[in-house]
Order: sequence, then C-alpha cells, then structure tokens
Amino acid sequence: MISLPKFCILLSLTLGSTVLANDLRAQAPVPPDTPGKQVARAAAPPKKGTDPLARKGREMLVIDGTWRFLTDPQNTGEQNSWSSAPPSETKEIVVPSLWIAQAAPGYTGASWYWREFEVSPKWKTQTVRLRFEAVAEKSSVWLNGDKLGDHEGGATPFEFNVTKKLHPGAKNLVAVRVEGDAKRGAGIWQGVLLMAHDEAYLSEVSLHTGGLGQLTSAITLDNTSDNSGVAVLEGRVVAQDKPDKEIHRSEQNLSLTPGRNITTMHTSVKGKNLHPWTLETPALYNLQFVFRQGPDVLDTQLTTFGFREVGWKDNAITLNGLPFDLKSVAPSFPLPVVVASAEDVDRARTSFQRLKEAGVTVLFLDAPHPELLRIADEVGIFIVEGPRQGQSSQAAFSELHALFLRDRSHPCILAWRLRDADAAQLTTLRKTDPSRFILIGLTGNEKLYVPGDAAGTPVAIPTGFLPTL
Repeated sequence: MISLPKFCILLSLTLGSTVLANDLRAQAPVPPDTPGKQVARAAAPPKKGTDPLARKGREMLVIDGTWRFLTDPQNTGEQNSWSSAPPSETKEIVVPSLWIAQAAPGYTGASWYWREFEVSPKWKTQTVRLRFEAVAEKSSVWLNGDKLGDHEGGATPFEFNVTKKLHPGAKNLVAVRVEGDAKRGAGIWQGVLLMAHDEAYLSEVSLHTGGLGQLTSAITLDNTSDNSGVAVLEGRVVAQDKPDKEIHRSEQNLSLTPGRNITTMHTSVKGKNLHPWTLETPALYNLQFVFRQGPDVLDTQLTTFGFREVGWKDNAITLNGLPFDLKSVAPSFPLPVVVASAEDVDRARTSFQRLKEAGVTVLFLDAPHPELLRIADEVGIFIVEGPRQGQSSQAAFSELHALFLRDRSHPCILAWRLRDADAAQLTTLRKTDPSRFILIGLTGNEKLYVPGDAAGTPVAIPTGFLPTL
C-alpha cells in the first residue's frame, strides 16, 4: 500500500461596421482587497448523508487581491535581495491586473510583486502546488527566499511543487520578478492559487465525447512518494444545472507506481434526459473525479464538458452530424483581457450574447482568458483558438500546445489555429487532437484540415468560416 497522507481591456467586438464593445474595458475594475481564503473550487463529491467522501479531498487557497509592487528599471532587485523581502518604497497593486492600469502606466521592463499569506497547519502533511494562471511575459518566482524557478510565456499557466518550502501555520512570502512590455500588456493578469492534496494526485484530466452518452477521459496521476500501492478512481457525471443528481458513476482500481501514472476511462452514460451540446441548447455536464484509497479521499477534480461532435460532410462543417450557419468575427484585443470580478464576467457574457443575437456562431480568439471559454460553453458559441501574434514560429507553436493542454475539454473549441507552421508541426497538431479542425496559414493563405483525416489533405474553406476583415 502507498503511505498516502490524508488529507482590459479595450474589447472591440466588431460585426461589419457595428462595434459591440464597451461591455468589457481596457482594464478590469480594481476589486477590494481579498485576503487569501480556503475555498473548494475543484469539486468535492456530492454530499450523501454522512458520506465521508463529501468532507475530504483537494483544498485551495486563492491569493489574488492586494499585493506589493515596485518597478526595477536598473535590474538590481535580485542583488538587493528583493526575493527575500520587499523594499520599503513598494506600492499596492491588485492581482490579477496589468500594471499599466494601476501602478506603472506606460512602463516596460522588470518589476517585482510580493504577497504574504498563511496556510492551515494541517497542510503540513499535504503535497502543495503553487499555480499561476498567466503572467506576462517572463517571470521568476521565490517562496520564503528560495527560488522555485522561471517561466517564459505570458498567456499560459505554470506551477511549482512547494511542499518542502512552505511554512504551514506561519507567514509565507511569495516574490515574483516579471519582465513585460507595456504595449503587449504586462503583469500577473490571471489568478494565483495554492492547491493542497495527497502525495498522489490528479495532475491532468482531458475529456473527449463521441456520440450522445459516449465519454472518454484521459487522466494523469502523479505519485510524488517513493511507494507503490492500490487506489480507486471514481468518475461521477452530473448535469451542470443539477449537481446533486448523479447521472452515472464509473470506477477503476489502479495500481500506482512512483512518478507519472496514466489511465483512460471509457464511459457510456445512459439516461433518458441526456442532451447534446448545440449552439441553440448548449447542455453542459460535470465529470467529478474522486481519487481515493479506502475511506480517504486523496484528491478531487471537476471538469465541465458537453456531448458534441464536430465533423465534415458534403463540404460543410457539422455539429452532431448537422450543418449550421457560419458567421465569424475576430475581436481585437490590444491588451490581454483581464477578468477579475463578477462584473467582468457579466460584461463578457453580455458581449457574447449580443454577438449570438446578431447571428455570430464562431469567434476567433488568440490565447483567451479561460473565463471567456467557460462563457462560450454556456452561451453556445464556437471558438477558433490560437496563440498570440508577434511571436516566433516555435514560440507560437509551444504556446498553442500549452493552450491545448489547458482548454482541450471545452466543447466550444471548434478549431485550433496556427498562422505559421511547418509540416512537422502540422502533423503534431493533427495527431494531438484528431477530433477538431486545424487552421494553418496567414490571412489570405489559410488551409483547413478536417477532424479524423488521416491523409491530411486540406479542404475548401466554407463560406462564413473566416472572419470578414
């Protein structure tokens, strides 16, 4: 047995000459200080009487809110030990945000962020990861004076295992050095959180749906201990609007070894009231994974999905076997879209709904904020997702791969877009996700590849698929 311890925005949404804008703004409003609070973002299992599974699993500490901030134009912060303590002249900044909107308008260069937080003494027996959803553009991170590592790429998540560097029950200091360009948007512009769970945990989950009721889950479990043992993985399907009513449950016994463990769960969900995800009725479901050993829950994770298939028939793009009207727009985002409050979410949803009412069925978005994809799932509008412009071919390809890992379970993703790709990159993309369309090429020279086409022959791009300039 494993010895597993217990547990921004100037948004111009242009349709022809009509601008459906100002629902989102160049910078999200500054929310009030929100000190770290323990929350349960990743689903706990449904409560059933005194079921102990409902009271254990993953814990999270969100450390958004007010941080300390200071620019470092001479690049002397590290030699002056800013990684261990902030200097006296720092100012406040709200995370997530872009620093040009609050603390350093127009500034390009290096800056530092600091945040103190405490975690429960109970986390002493847990494995803890520190996750940044996105920091633009280059970042280095320290915890309690110890360097955790570096990250380059301003639109994708990264994380560190901080189990041995965290001080449970006492104050901790995280310091982040960021290099950014004011013209592209700079700063910690998406959320920051800590995740506490067992030594063995769910590190990656991706879902693929076939026909109505057919669900395939690819799960990666990391075992950071040196021990092997047996554990159980449960998958529970519920409708998103009825989270307490279980539709289906699957279960697998797993023999875990140290390191990375990969498994696949094929599920046939049966029920009289199952509905496909369509543009008119975007029915959504949650898959709640519960990873346990005996009565102890080691980790939990929730992924939202919809039963839907995109395909190609009679020279038309289809959804669940049927063609649909194609009308695409490409919103212009001069800066990253910061979604930092409930008001921001409401404005984004309103914008998407207005586009849909105007007949738009497809949005082209570069490295979108994850919240925008969740809204597209709920509203019923397709997304063609690509990396940010202005990068080298290899950097864009790497960013798209990271976006794929983050976003692959969203039913709203219709296609992946890469403006510049060589033959090897195209082959990798098609093998990585054979269930979606791939759009390659610069404007005016695009090529479209359909799902499941082993030959890899581009097809004629249907009218309405590409956004009007």
